[in-house]
Amino acid sequence: MRFRILGTLEIWTGQEWVGIGAPKWRSLLATLLINADQVVSTDRLIMELWDDDPPASAINLVSIYALQVRKLMGDGDGKVLRRRAPGYQLHLGAGDLDAARFEALVAEGRRALAAKTPQHGADLLAEALSLWRGGALLDVTQSPRVVAEIERLEESRLNALELRIEADIGCGRHAEVTPELSRLIADQPLREGLHRLLMLALVGAGRRAEALTAYERARHVIRDELGVAPGEQLQRLYQQILTSDSPSRPAPATAARNGDRSARGTAKQAGPAAGTPGTGGERDPAGPGVPARAPSGEPEAPEQEPPATAPGPPLQLPADITDFTGRGCDLERLCDLQPAAAGEDNPGAVVVSLVTGAGGLGKTTLSVHAAHRMRDRFPDGQLYVNLLGASPQPLTPSDVLARFLRELGVQPAQIPAGEEERAALYRTRLTGRRVLIVLDDARDAAQVRPLLPGSASCAVLVTARNRLSDLAVSRLIDLDVLDDDEARALFAGIVGAGRAGTEPAATDEVLAACAGLPLAIRIAGARLAARTGWSVRTLADKLRSQQRRLDELKAGDLAVRATFEVSFASLPGPVTAGAIGPVRVFRLLGLWPGPTISVGAAAALFGQPEDQAADALEQLVDAHLLESPGPEIYRFHDLLRVYAAELCQADEDEKTSQDAVRRILTWYLHTTEAAASIISPHHARVPLEEAEPAIRPLGFDSLDQALDWCDAERPNLVAATRLATAGGMYDIAWRIPAAAMSFFYRRTHWADWMLTHQIGLDSARELGDRRGEAWMLNNLGMAYGAQQMPEAVDCFERALALCRQIGNLPGEARVMNNLAHAHLLLSRFDEALDEGKRSLAIQRQVANRYNEGITLAIMSGAFRALGRPAEAVDHLQQALVIFRELDDRDAEADSLSDLGEVYLDMQEIDKAVSCLGGSLAIRKSIGDQHGQATTLEHLALAWERAGQQEKSRECLDQAQQLFEELGDRSKPRETD
Repeated sequence: MRFRILGTLEIWTGQEWVGIGAPKWRSLLATLLINADQVVSTDRLIMELWDDDPPASAINLVSIYALQVRKLMGDGDGKVLRRRAPGYQLHLGAGDLDAARFEALVAEGRRALAAKTPQHGADLLAEALSLWRGGALLDVTQSPRVVAEIERLEESRLNALELRIEADIGCGRHAEVTPELSRLIADQPLREGLHRLLMLALVGAGRRAEALTAYERARHVIRDELGVAPGEQLQRLYQQILTSDSPSRPAPATAARNGDRSARGTAKQAGPAAGTPGTGGERDPAGPGVPARAPSGEPEAPEQEPPATAPGPPLQLPADITDFTGRGCDLERLCDLQPAAAGEDNPGAVVVSLVTGAGGLGKTTLSVHAAHRMRDRFPDGQLYVNLLGASPQPLTPSDVLARFLRELGVQPAQIPAGEEERAALYRTRLTGRRVLIVLDDARDAAQVRPLLPGSASCAVLVTARNRLSDLAVSRLIDLDVLDDDEARALFAGIVGAGRAGTEPAATDEVLAACAGLPLAIRIAGARLAARTGWSVRTLADKLRSQQRRLDELKAGDLAVRATFEVSFASLPGPVTAGAIGPVRVFRLLGLWPGPTISVGAAAALFGQPEDQAADALEQLVDAHLLESPGPEIYRFHDLLRVYAAELCQADEDEKTSQDAVRRILTWYLHTTEAAASIISPHHARVPLEEAEPAIRPLGFDSLDQALDWCDAERPNLVAATRLATAGGMYDIAWRIPAAAMSFFYRRTHWADWMLTHQIGLDSARELGDRRGEAWMLNNLGMAYGAQQMPEAVDCFERALALCRQIGNLPGEARVMNNLAHAHLLLSRFDEALDEGKRSLAIQRQVANRYNEGITLAIMSGAFRALGRPAEAVDHLQQALVIFRELDDRDAEADSLSDLGEVYLDMQEIDKAVSCLGGSLAIRKSIGDQHGQATTLEHLALAWERAGQQEKSRECLDQAQQLFEELGDRSKPRETD
């Protein structure tokens, strides 16, 4: 061997093994060894040596380090470490690297076990393990790529260790391996293969009770740490021991291979030669690899060893989970794979299924579960690899091809150096064979394409956080969060249905905090399952704080935040130079608390043109860090919103954040006021300052456009109001509700109206803005008055006093109108008439024709209630003239409806029907559903009095339906 990495990094000088003193030299050589026979670019070497902060002379330093490494290894002519544009290539011959020698010995050992020569296999595996001198690459700086290689090698070491112990058990050394297994389990308590081997060793040593106890310990530790039950194979072995049956022999050479223990089958039970009742024989619990005792008095016959065979098919699937929940339709689509029969000359395309989704949605879990269900259709094996696509250093296709080729029986020395040659040999090996390939966590299509087989008898499952739109797939499954029933079923499966059902409200709170993310639910359940002293309420309280939620959603090596960090770290740069990139966009989106954000609002938040904002948002959608429920509309998963807010707080300075928040709030204020000018053109306009150039508010061409935008943005208007006051932007906090009032009034959104205006009132008072305070009090009074709440009068009287203090005569006139109307709604008819007369004088003084018409209509209502219908009709007709002059269709409809009611009082039915019909037509044309419902009530009464019962009932039914759609608590009146 020339190099050793199974311990500290060392080079053979020809006389001795020497280490490398300089850390940078070690990192350079380690990177080249990990990528042996591949050209590693100088840029990549610089990244490995200095991460994101290389010195200006980095390129020259890499050349110097390479020269020093050559000197150490005695490679003066550069035959081993070669300069190959755009970097360097380290050429390794067969046996040059201890890790390669280790893998070759393990493969030989596995073949020996398959050939049922356990002693030979044990010797080979022991030799392989003797190459380890400590942790792999022990003295090399741990970059992400080095860490990935260390983890791969360590997993190979543990697999080899399990195989060697299995071989020892096969040789009858049950008692000898038991202490070693106990020590290993102490270090690796969640590794089910070790627990299985310990149980077999104990049974083989005649310690059946201890084997059962070992299972109970395994079950408890797996449950406490992960909140799940042991795998199917471990449970089956336990049942066999429990029922006194001799445990099945493990599948030779592959039972503990590559960490896949749940996927292995078992050998046949001992046959008649093992002894049966009635023949004097008995079953021998010695376990696998030891022949059963012959009947008493007969010598034991040696077991016949079959000739050596080729290595078995690769069975690399990770263990399945026992509590898989939901995803029924997605699972069926994945399992609908029908590969061509082995050996067929089938020119059809390989079936490639792609599962995409955000981190934590269970892409791997779903794919592995589906792969286990389909194993029987792929008898020639299942290949699995985690491509580390979301990590900073994803696996290269060349590395994966080398690994797959070894698993398919190709000797390491026969694996080609180049990626294209490896891919060609890989396709050749798979031709006509039924093999399922699972490519987990792919970065992009370029990483996947070389790993696709050429034979239609194979099938491929790919998982990725990005959509890989340039990869030709047969079916695409884009995972979403679990629905409520699936989430509850998963949680109950982990903590127990009884425990979850005992505290249903707390369970609902926990699931709401997890927001349907399977990883979060599994972690929450695992924490609860491991803490029997906790109630579900204890966990719900811990998850209540958004600031602490991601800290609480952590169990063992599972963490929601870590999953998000992987996705975030893999985000690309900006689409074009100088544009904002998805990394910064993700952080800034953490400032916005609304349920959705449009491209226009996002552009204001970022201070960027809309096209650049849209590009970055779409990159986040492709990475499944953002959702797009509609064209140019985006939203966060709730837990991702928390993570984005964390990043923003950590990485954006306070002024930058404040400027971004003010921009988006200003955009909402100006856009809402633009909508209000269309919805209620004669209402007082909210005073606005000119927006800066980076803010481009929307404009509207029609009433429908304005109302549609307000309907879609209603939750965001509430969120914007809350955000403004939370950020101390009190000037905006009262103006947004003031601008939104026309919409709230038109659509009768009482709750949002009162909530936002109370926030606005507090903000105006905090600011000391008496005009804003009067505005909010006036609008609050209108909301209270519309619901016939006596608080309306108090609001109007305080608003009136403020207007008079600051000399705001138009404001005073507006409040007086509303005060008169409040008295009318509260059946204080004389007060309504008195206030109306005073208001009418002021309206005419300030020449406000719209408010003059409103006052006339209010006075008409008072006259009607006081039994003076003629004066009521006169005032309404004067109001109608004004509203038609102003072309105010909404006010015209109100006046016609009121006039129709007065005519009903006067028993002038034809006039009543005419006025009410005209009002109904206008309300339909302007989309006033609540007005339609109330007008239909009155029209139903008019038709009944006209003797038209069928028309009356039809109007009443329509009114009832509209009220139900609106969720209005009031009910249509029954006719006399």
